[in-house]
Amino acid sequence: MYRLREVKRGTYDDRGYSNEETIANLAITKAAEINNVLTYTYGYDDDRFPLTFLTEGQGSIGTVDIDTVQWTWKTMGRTKFNDYVLWFNTANTTPGKGGAQFEVEFATHWFIEQYGLIAPDGMTQVRIMKDLGPGAHGGYLYRLQITSPNPNAFVDPDLLAVGKYWTLSAPTIPESYSKGNRSNVMGPGKMTSQLEFHRYSKEIAGNLSNVIVTYEFRTKNGGTTNLWINEEMRQHDLQIRVMDEERLWFAEYNRLEDGTIPLIDPDNGNPIPHTAGMQQICRESNYDTYGERLTLNKFNRTIGDVLDKSTDTGSMEVVLGCGKGFVEDFDLMIREDAKSEGFLTPLGDKMIEETEGGLSYGKYFRQYKTVDGHTITLKTLSFLTKGSLADSDRANGNIHPRTGLPMCSHQAFMLDMSTYEGVRNIRKVRQKGQIYHQGVLKGLTPIPASWGAVPNNSISTTVDKSSYEIKNSYGLQVNNATKMMQLKCVL
Repeated sequence: MYRLREVKRGTYDDRGYSNEETIANLAITKAAEINNVLTYTYGYDDDRFPLTFLTEGQGSIGTVDIDTVQWTWKTMGRTKFNDYVLWFNTANTTPGKGGAQFEVEFATHWFIEQYGLIAPDGMTQVRIMKDLGPGAHGGYLYRLQITSPNPNAFVDPDLLAVGKYWTLSAPTIPESYSKGNRSNVMGPGKMTSQLEFHRYSKEIAGNLSNVIVTYEFRTKNGGTTNLWINEEMRQHDLQIRVMDEERLWFAEYNRLEDGTIPLIDPDNGNPIPHTAGMQQICRESNYDTYGERLTLNKFNRTIGDVLDKSTDTGSMEVVLGCGKGFVEDFDLMIREDAKSEGFLTPLGDKMIEETEGGLSYGKYFRQYKTVDGHTITLKTLSFLTKGSLADSDRANGNIHPRTGLPMCSHQAFMLDMSTYEGVRNIRKVRQKGQIYHQGVLKGLTPIPASWGAVPNNSISTTVDKSSYEIKNSYGLQVNNATKMMQLKCVL
């Protein structure tokens, strides 16, 4: 749509190094200009790093530095009260009728003699009369008796189907001469993750450090400069920040159970470790999808399933980090439900306002309160709508049919940013001594001031070039992922 007014389209140079020819290739020459200060037509790319800000940006409370590539942490799950059926003799069509005892094999030895069990229907109850020890199907066999005094009562065989979960209830005993039983205890589990390492290089040749062009570029301190190398380094720094941020979200753990890593560097034969990113962490905890339209029933059930896993009481403030597409889905979800409940008039009063000289239309839902009193608030993650994956979705035509936005914009992440026992739940992990390294491989090519001081008469290569090298290490640590979730639109 800019074709008539666009004199020159921005070009790209991908040779991997820069010299004076790069300037010519990019055609940074001057005609009659109204404004020499470069206009960043698609924005300055400075608001796309939420996870970096929430971890490293918070200082020492948002990071933890370790000596090794791998790390582990202990976790304690929710106390267990149930187990599932592994075997039952289906030839018995009226188990428990007339007070008859019957045998059931459960998956583990969690159930205890003398205790009660509640069936999946929430009504049928039995007592564990005898722990018979290991069963023939890899579980543990128990002899049960229905507790109802009705002689015609029996357990519906469907409740004893393989995979059905039964719930442990309190032990009941006679008034006197009862014997003791046993108790269960749950130990902590252990989880593991690992760091990954990145290497970025910026190679220049010739006299690029001193080339002045006709444009003026912004500098980090708010000023402007005509030195091309400053703009080139700004772009290089931005690319590093964008890719590092998106790795924090989308990296996938790649170490096998036997400790090996299949991804091998062909140059040196060493393994290349990948960390677990936020998407993988959320998906492993809670993951769900929705279609073209998100309904309030679907939203309530998904959010409720996640929050109900926690034994925390009281209302919670829950933040959903999401793309613009999900924001629109959320708003439409609330408005459609409000209309179905007959709230058309009050909704219209909120949407239409009188302004000076006319009317204003548009107020949108960004918050929702559940029946349990939890408040769900949306927080826009701009990289889901403007980042590299969003750009690829647009280029590939992977567009939502209703909103016209990239499909990766139609998703949300529930992030638990709480502090437990004085420790932030989400932290960035780095390796001591390899948190961030930068160095210069100097040849006869002059280096810019931003690379730091290097003796002019000292060179490290006989080739007329210089290189700026960066290496960093990081991983993502989430202590408690119980209340983490990814909810994504899938068509």
